[in-house]
Amino acid sequence: MRTSFAPLVIIAALLAPSGESLAHADGDAPGDRRNGMSDRRLAKADAEKKAPPEGGADKKPDAGAAPGTTGMCIDQEIADRLAIKRKRRGAVDRLFVKQGRHEISVGGGYYASDLLSGTYIVGGSYTYHMTDETAVEFAGWWTHANADIIRALEDNRGTVLTDTYAREIFAESVLVWSPVYGKLRLGGSIVHFDLYTDVGVGVVDSSTSRGAAGVLGFGVKLFMGQAVAFRIDARNRTFRQELLDERFLVNDSALTASLSVFLPFHN
Repeated sequence: MRTSFAPLVIIAALLAPSGESLAHADGDAPGDRRNGMSDRRLAKADAEKKAPPEGGADKKPDAGAAPGTTGMCIDQEIADRLAIKRKRRGAVDRLFVKQGRHEISVGGGYYASDLLSGTYIVGGSYTYHMTDETAVEFAGWWTHANADIIRALEDNRGTVLTDTYAREIFAESVLVWSPVYGKLRLGGSIVHFDLYTDVGVGVVDSSTSRGAAGVLGFGVKLFMGQAVAFRIDARNRTFRQELLDERFLVNDSALTASLSVFLPFHN
């Protein structure tokens, strides 16, 4: 059976002009129209890439940014800086721990007396640190009664003291409070220190005085390493002293420097 394609060819020929007319009505051929649509889409995409973000170039990152984004990192960095600024400047981490340790000190210095001449003083102490701020200390000091000035004034009245270098001993117990701990640059290194005050009672034994004494003082400790410290103390002792057949209430003071060793050796 033979099939004739003539009717189909005729129908296609009739429809072709009308399709071309519709295409030319838009101003582009069918192929050109497809290419034109692609070009317009590409141009639109390029414009969106080049356009600044909505709200301006200075728009801040979203506070609710997902973890790992740049915005979240910046916010965390700012928070860390603010936390550092809020930290108290006086807070210093203790590198030298005293709590529960024993301190043994040996030293000497200058002793100033109300009624007698100034002279030297030597001694030592044992301190138990209950906490880093509080401690109890037991100390013993030795000096001599220097009566040179009194003897010069009383040559015509006889000897005031039979021994110019008569011993004078102090035994005392004090409570130590260290409210300040800090650090300073000394030379080319950083030295940690604390400031403290002490108050207590003692006993005086000398040829001019025997009895109780009140003790009040303050000092500073410079810590070196983990077991050694250099300390400077200023203390005042109030007691009664008998001289030239009279009794006086005196305030003798002493300035001493000591070297301390802490046990156990490690914090």
